[in-house]
Amino acid sequence: MNVSDALPFHMLAKESAICRNAVFVDVDYPALVHKKAAIVKETLALRDLLDQLVESDTPDDIPLCSDQYLAIGCDLRNVDVLDQLLSAELPLRTCSILVVAEVSITYMDTEAADALIAYTSQLGDEVRFCLLEQIIPAGSSHPFAQRMETHFNTLHTPLRSIHKYPNLVQQRRRFADRQWSSISARSLWDLWCDFHFVLPRERSALNTVEPFDEWEDFALFASHYFLLVASNTAKAKTGDREATHIGDGSFFERVPADEEQYTSGTSMPMDSKGTARNYGVLYEARRDEYFHHGGLGAKQRLNTTDVYYIPQSTTQCIDALLPPRIEPRMCHTVTSFPRSSRNASYDCLVVGGRASPDRPFGDCWVYQDQKWERVDDLPTPRYRHCATTAMDADGVVVIVVYGGRSAGGVALNDWLYWRCDHGWASIRCEESLLRPRFGASMTSDEPGSSSGTLLGGMGEDGRIITELWTWSIDFASKPPQIRLSSHIHKSHAMQQMVCRFGASLTRGPDRIYLVGGIPQYGLLLPVHEVVELLSPQPFHMQPMNLLLSTARTVPIPLLVGHTSTWDGRGLVIMGGGALCFSFGFYSNLGVWRRASDGRVEYNPWHLREVQYQMQRDERPSKSLRLTINNKYTEPDVVSRNPTPVLRDRTVRQMESVVQKGEPLVFESLDLGSCTSTWTTEYLKRVIGRQRKVVVHEATNRVMNFQEKNFNYVTKNFEVFIDEIVSGQPQYLRSLSSTESANKAANFEVDYPSIAQDFKVPHELGLVTDNLHSSVLRISGQVTMWLHYDVMANILFQIRGRKRLLLFPPSDITSLEIPHGKSSSRTNIFGSSGDFESMFPNTHPMDVILQPGEALYIPPLWAHTASPTEGVSVAINLFFRNLSSDLYSAGRDVYGNRDFSAYEQGRKDLVKIADRFHRLPPATGKFYLERLAEELREKAAALE
Repeated sequence: MNVSDALPFHMLAKESAICRNAVFVDVDYPALVHKKAAIVKETLALRDLLDQLVESDTPDDIPLCSDQYLAIGCDLRNVDVLDQLLSAELPLRTCSILVVAEVSITYMDTEAADALIAYTSQLGDEVRFCLLEQIIPAGSSHPFAQRMETHFNTLHTPLRSIHKYPNLVQQRRRFADRQWSSISARSLWDLWCDFHFVLPRERSALNTVEPFDEWEDFALFASHYFLLVASNTAKAKTGDREATHIGDGSFFERVPADEEQYTSGTSMPMDSKGTARNYGVLYEARRDEYFHHGGLGAKQRLNTTDVYYIPQSTTQCIDALLPPRIEPRMCHTVTSFPRSSRNASYDCLVVGGRASPDRPFGDCWVYQDQKWERVDDLPTPRYRHCATTAMDADGVVVIVVYGGRSAGGVALNDWLYWRCDHGWASIRCEESLLRPRFGASMTSDEPGSSSGTLLGGMGEDGRIITELWTWSIDFASKPPQIRLSSHIHKSHAMQQMVCRFGASLTRGPDRIYLVGGIPQYGLLLPVHEVVELLSPQPFHMQPMNLLLSTARTVPIPLLVGHTSTWDGRGLVIMGGGALCFSFGFYSNLGVWRRASDGRVEYNPWHLREVQYQMQRDERPSKSLRLTINNKYTEPDVVSRNPTPVLRDRTVRQMESVVQKGEPLVFESLDLGSCTSTWTTEYLKRVIGRQRKVVVHEATNRVMNFQEKNFNYVTKNFEVFIDEIVSGQPQYLRSLSSTESANKAANFEVDYPSIAQDFKVPHELGLVTDNLHSSVLRISGQVTMWLHYDVMANILFQIRGRKRLLLFPPSDITSLEIPHGKSSSRTNIFGSSGDFESMFPNTHPMDVILQPGEALYIPPLWAHTASPTEGVSVAINLFFRNLSSDLYSAGRDVYGNRDFSAYEQGRKDLVKIADRFHRLPPATGKFYLERLAEELREKAAALE
């Protein structure tokens, strides 16, 4: 029996040999089962997989019956009826039965789901139950769990079982109490890490599909889903019930968690409005000033810096800000030199980082004499590497770098050091057991020492390395040589808890603080997120609980992608967060700090404003000047030049892209033969030289819909193509070939002769399932007017290149779009890029769309487009991303008719205004303005 719609037909099509004596039984609500049965009967590819398709004796209950497949309509809450239907069709006692529930029974009432589990355990002598479902192993207050629950509650499909059975221990007990004799329950992260379940070469192959570096996001998701297999077969042993794995919730029971054993203390978030950033770095260039640089922001990778200071401090180290000419990056390091060292004129060194996962950086920058200078590049570009200080034989402090990840997903295993007068040099390592890794944690024992500690990391095969090493460098050797010692904790569970991926390791006065990250078993309990490792041998010590918050109203931080430091008074944690699958993004709020004695004290750190001022006629990466003061303004409005649209190499999780609501470019898509065949000659020949088309014939190169500086002209397709090739400003937006005034365009129907050349990537099923229209666009050197669409849409660039500027819905009042209209009078491209003066308080995004790429344009994002060379050919798909009843009823040919609520609202406004006409003008104005303010408050409440 299964409740996975596609499984029977996938198995019958792909694994027919092992299905020879199998019967798939699909049980679902009667209405849904009848719909499934109708689809199977109407779909030849599915129907042909079934032999002896016959009508059941009880078609209301069993609408589809064949030798291989049985569709049963039954409310699973009624196991008596289910038993009658199954017993009438199958010899249950002589069958081997596999029950599959794939994220399904968690939506049922928990008591009913438990009754179903108990019933299936008694179906026969050879029964197995396979359950894939959600859990909340760290509790409902964990940020990922909160996002997940909120998501399903919003869909009105709450996860009903997770609070009664929140972890694997409870889930296993759930089945044991219902007479299952053998139970195995493991998180998906545990299964991923098990080389018996996923072979190392299979994990390594992930990076060949696409460059992948979202390991924390993946681990959080996979730790909140589990696979349970229960059995009542003759071979099942009662002892199997107690089997545990690293992903089992019982693992936590073997890690000390009694809070009385640990250091007590309370942390509190600073009241901060700093930029939300993950995988940034925190460095100190001057006493009492800390700089939080780079990382991944809400929309893109950053090259900005937040500055924190003590108000009593007299220093304002503006020069210590990393210069904007340094490319935006994440997963880099900035290591500060001790002030007491012989090379004290050097304050800190920036090393590596990345843009996309397949674009590591090798550039390095040093801050010296109050200015930044580029120094020797790394021998191998890298990111997620380790960096710390050490002292060489001459008493000079050097920066030691180990491991990391380079292009192609290659994990590195080399040791390097940088000295101010020598540049980069290698450190010889003869330890054969040290495996290549990235995302490890490393620190030196003392600022002036040449020894330290290395913890965890991830291997090239995607598994976390549970190794503890201490290291010591002999700089007197030529070349310098590093000696490593491996340490194994007496508690295997403790070793796995301490050895993490993506953790930060910060040295305090007499101990090391290990903060956040991902352990091999997938998820840290709050009590283990921050631990103290006492010097000098942290691998022999117990974790010390640092209570992150005693106030229930304060959100728990998600300690991945964060950074930490010791500010001389306590531990400071900044940044961090994750994309919680399709459930939404979570960013940590504020800055967390804990005093060295465990007390909550006045927090001295304040945020200083940093303003990036754009010089005219230069690119942002080369022309930013910095000014600084103590008054904070929102960082996303200081620069009004366009920011690049984010890019992605593949179409992944289109639902989450739509939910995020921001433009995104998909690169390297397979759109069919159109990208190579659609030359102008081909289009003329295949579409038809004499075919009549209606085109926009403009009087200049910038079309304006409000001023109507163009005419609609009907001409032969060949004439149109020849004229735009010669440079005439014309534009074709295809219309319905049957009823152009009443129907939306349908590319397959309107241009059938070339439709087979273009294909929509299968990952875009969300788009095609909710399609409103598909439009062919061909243009010469002419700019489209600025406008917004109510429908979401994707623009596939087939030939030529096109530049687009996009503005978020919040900019609508600055773009001169009249009420009730969707098009602007403004010529954006006519501004010569001077957005700062012409369009204040706007946040434009910029993209050059290349052939074979696609741009997702969210609803209500104003946009304008202009070809950058030659003839542009594109396909535009418009689709509904909301319930169809929210859109205006009736004709909507272009997909830009406003929502029915807005159209009705404007009619109501007219009626409201009419009620005040009999009052004196000043009085009417008074009350209308009060109503307007009330509307603004209600609009703000929706955010």
